[in-house]
Amino acid sequence: MSDTDRTTILIADDHPLFREALHRVAADLFTDHDVVEVDSCDKAVAALDEDDLELIFLDLNMPGMDGFNGLVSLRNRAPMVPIIVVSATEDPGTVREAITYGASGFLPKSLSKQEMVAAVRRVLEGGIYAPLSGGSARQQSCADAAMADNIAQLSHQQRIVLQMLVGGRPNKQIAFELNIVESTVKAHVSAILRKLKVHSRTQAVIKAGKILSALKDRETRTAA
Repeated sequence: MSDTDRTTILIADDHPLFREALHRVAADLFTDHDVVEVDSCDKAVAALDEDDLELIFLDLNMPGMDGFNGLVSLRNRAPMVPIIVVSATEDPGTVREAITYGASGFLPKSLSKQEMVAAVRRVLEGGIYAPLSGGSARQQSCADAAMADNIAQLSHQQRIVLQMLVGGRPNKQIAFELNIVESTVKAHVSAILRKLKVHSRTQAVIKAGKILSALKDRETRTAA
């Protein structure tokens, strides 16, 4: 980034006071930055077309979000931009679903500013921030809960590659769509297998696909 470039951040939240809090978090992380504020999912999607964003803060309960559909829509429209979900809920199942659907981090609104700054810094360095607890393991099979936790440990780019693997894309197509060389895709796949603790891409696709399918079925039942 050149000295004249400025980081642009999208804050998508319908609560003015919390948008102000996220402004303060951003100010602690970036010297030169611009902030775009929106209060609905539709406005957030529109902002993707108007600005070259480098980070998105996204409220799950904002108008138009429709569960996780808003997150999925934004992730599909901006696959390379880290999205950090902010939410008043701290339910471990919700955290896992948000990460599985493509969020790079999950910030409970109860966190202090210092905790939020540390969490966002972790995401900006390529990590994942997910305040997961073991409580929801009782609500899922142990294997599925462990796999969900392993998925949460993937980097942003690795999760994009995993989603493409689950979608049936070969390495060559993944490389083309992400504008990277095929050897980089292979390196990502190797890292994914290691982090998911599986021995083949077929295992990764089956197990990750099972979790994604279960989450989608759950959302469909909820919406019905």
